[in-house]
Amino acid sequence: MQHSHKHLRVAVGAFLSIGLLSGCGGATEDSPAQRVEAQSVIGTNGQLISIQSDNVQAAGYDVNSMTMTVQFKNGYTYEYYGVSADLWNSFIAAQPHPWSQVGNPRLVQAGVPYKRIR
Repeated sequence: MQHSHKHLRVAVGAFLSIGLLSGCGGATEDSPAQRVEAQSVIGTNGQLISIQSDNVQAAGYDVNSMTMTVQFKNGYTYEYYGVSADLWNSFIAAQPHPWSQVGNPRLVQAGVPYKRIR
């Protein structure tokens, strides 16, 4: 689960940055605002990350536009529109079978709007 570790590092990095900026170097408890900020890191800002899968090479998610990008090992890349953060998180968690367990049933079969971009 390499990607979970990456997202965890981003969340921990955001949390540590907030802690240092707010001057709580010796504090042992986190304020609610710090916990919310650390947990709000969702998606990849649209950047593609490597996916462990037989048919998916990489994927990315932009929470602001709710756009999920999937690059297949055959070279084709698709954008799916109106995708929830929950679906993205489920896709990442379903590795090494994200397409058969989440992508195909919850994107293709569900009729989510898409466009082939490459």
